[in-house]
This record gives sequence, C-alpha cells and structure tokens, in this order.
Amino acid sequence: MDDKIIDLSLNSDFNDFEDTIQYYTAIENKFEIIITRNLRDFKLSKIPVMTANDYLTMK
Repeated sequence: MDDKIIDLSLNSDFNDFEDTIQYYTAIENKFEIIITRNLRDFKLSKIPVMTANDYLTMK
C-alpha cells in the first residue's frame, strides 16, 4: 500500500474505507478477482468479486 492507494481510496465512491483500500490495491497490482464474504461493499468494482465458495465451485 502506498500514498496513491490511500488517495484513490479517500476520493472514491465506495462506502467502506478498508474495502476501498483492498479494491485499489487489487487494481494497482492487476489482480483478476477479489474474493470476499462482503460482496455488497464492492458493487462499484470493475473487476469480478465473489465469495470463496463461489470461486472454488467455479474451477
């Protein structure tokens, strides 16, 4: 995490700051997916978001 991720997080439309940090960390590191139990806080995500169970059944 760096200043860029904090700045992006502070200026985003996401509701939860910690989730926003996770989201922008994923974006900056070119992750293909976010795995979380908290899907509702990632509605604005531009990359796929799913639960661990959904991910495991997908493979």
